[in-house]
Amino acid sequence: MWYIKYVHFCLRFLWPAPPEPAKSRKIAGYRLIFSGFFMFLVFAAIGGQSISLALSKTETSDYSYADDTQKDRGTILDRKGRILASTVPINILYADPKHIFNPEEVAEALAPLVPNLDKDSLKSLLTKKGRFVELNRKLTPKRHAAILQLGLPGIYVRPSTIRIYPQGAEAAHIIGAVDRDNKGIAGIEKSQDEKLASGRNVTLSIDTGLQTILRNALKMQITKFEALGGAGVILDIKTGEVISATSLPDFDPNHLMMSTDTARFNQVTKGVYEMGSIFKVLNTAIALETGALNMQDSIDVSQPIPVAGQLINDYHPVKGSIGLAEILVRSSNIGSAHISQKIGPKTQKDYMEQLGLLSPSPLEIVENGVPIVPENWSNITAMTVSYGYGISVSMIQAASAIAAAGGDGYYIAPTILKRSPNQPIEKTRIFSTQTAKAVRSMMRLVVSDKIGTGNFADAPGYLIGGKTGTAEKILNKGFNRKANRVSFVATFPANDPAYLILMMVDEPVGQKHSYNYATAGWVVAPAIRDVVTQIAPILGVHPIDITKPENSQNLLPPIMLDGKEAVYASF
Repeated sequence: MWYIKYVHFCLRFLWPAPPEPAKSRKIAGYRLIFSGFFMFLVFAAIGGQSISLALSKTETSDYSYADDTQKDRGTILDRKGRILASTVPINILYADPKHIFNPEEVAEALAPLVPNLDKDSLKSLLTKKGRFVELNRKLTPKRHAAILQLGLPGIYVRPSTIRIYPQGAEAAHIIGAVDRDNKGIAGIEKSQDEKLASGRNVTLSIDTGLQTILRNALKMQITKFEALGGAGVILDIKTGEVISATSLPDFDPNHLMMSTDTARFNQVTKGVYEMGSIFKVLNTAIALETGALNMQDSIDVSQPIPVAGQLINDYHPVKGSIGLAEILVRSSNIGSAHISQKIGPKTQKDYMEQLGLLSPSPLEIVENGVPIVPENWSNITAMTVSYGYGISVSMIQAASAIAAAGGDGYYIAPTILKRSPNQPIEKTRIFSTQTAKAVRSMMRLVVSDKIGTGNFADAPGYLIGGKTGTAEKILNKGFNRKANRVSFVATFPANDPAYLILMMVDEPVGQKHSYNYATAGWVVAPAIRDVVTQIAPILGVHPIDITKPENSQNLLPPIMLDGKEAVYASF
């Protein structure tokens, strides 16, 4: 039958007759070669795919992480080599939502190990679009191990780096901060971003030890007088190096996003203010240098000066005429205004320009304030500028200018970067040695003489010279007499000034212990004294006996104040 033949054909097709032995070995050989070649192709494909996955980056939707193949960002150091900013390795925990099959279960398992997110927040992140969702940026080794043991698909860990600031808020405004991609966004981190990004270190002129002393002293006065804030700077007069700078309130760059705009504002370099009576130091120096007045001249300060519907008055009026030194020591607005008219507005403006007060400071930081300068430098402008009104500058600008007048007569552009010992320092002589000698002698009497406004700044043996300043804040195009910025500028030691300190407190409130006074002499002068007594030993400045001739030779002979011969020794 035909179907018997068909079955027989099929059986022979499925089970063919065994070939001859020689032919059978040949077929087996072909089969082995084919099988080996096929397995080679399979393993080659698997290996190629593995290499491709290893070299490729995970697609991201809303985050870019630091590439661990790049150079670590350079370290920022203080002048003594202490670390202010550094880069350290971290592990980033992230998820690929496309690889997560049950977000509810994964969120529940992860929640105890991701302290910054609860279960609902995790679930929301795990269901986002995209291929990369960061869950935790600072994964500790212990939590890393625990998460690996969970074996959750779609949950991964990637090595990266993070910027840390070991000193916290100390010098935060100078150091600045970086963004999530380790790119500088403020301070030295931004201004030196290219250098730091290439892996090179940056050494600042800041001394962390002095920084702590200045910050603590300023903070104490702000608290004591219920002030809004304050700022301070310490300058090396001989080199122009800023060895300390603080602005309060401040912030911790380790937690930048938790800070406020007010805390991030740098009052030392960014803010520009009317500085008040500390500008009288410059007015006096210009008068002596130009010959407009000499130490023997006197000016009648008994009558207020009417200007544009206002009166220029003195806080403590004096009847009759007083000399140049007494005008500065008593801080007479009337006397300063008269001096400015003898100098002349053009000459005054020229000196202000030479002292770097009419253009932004060259300090190596992006937060540099632009001075507010009068458009028309008239006689009236000259009067108000003589006692620190009508022109607004930054604290660092004021410090550098007064360092020239109350130091050795040279203007040196300030720097926040440490100078090397062999680095030449560009100096511009603004005032003669004789003018500088007279100015620092008068500044010493502001502190040492009983009629001076800065008695509370005196620290026996350290020869602090200084000047107080009070400036009323602007309110509705006028001045608010109840809201002041009070400041004190000091140099020491007065016989050979090496360092300058400028401190400012914003809106202090008079207290019972200050007899309700909130002037610079009560608020800032004591802080200056405390800072000097703490930093002087660190800087190698030792107390001296000013009564010895060798210690007073760089000061003027005794000056007449209030009809008596003034002395430079501590009272």
